[in-house]
Amino acid sequence: MAVLEVGDDGVLHVPSQLLPGAQAHSRFEVDTVGNVTVLRPAGAARPFWRQSTPAERAEAFRRWADAPRPSTPDLHPDCLRREGIYD
Repeated sequence: MAVLEVGDDGVLHVPSQLLPGAQAHSRFEVDTVGNVTVLRPAGAARPFWRQSTPAERAEAFRRWADAPRPSTPDLHPDCLRREGIYD
């Protein structure tokens, strides 16, 4: 297990073996999820749900719910009976 320490200059230095493939002067975004700190390469695409506000997510859900659904055949009533689930 590696131990990280903040130097006298206030900088957290991470040993290169903990970030394989990172080049000198690589930039990372820091995110905290619970008690875990996540380093993500800066500029990497973030999923919509991480970068949007709650209002934007709600509006996207409303647009999805209002979107026309593809035409599909109806289920036969026997398919909806409890006994038909296990067949």
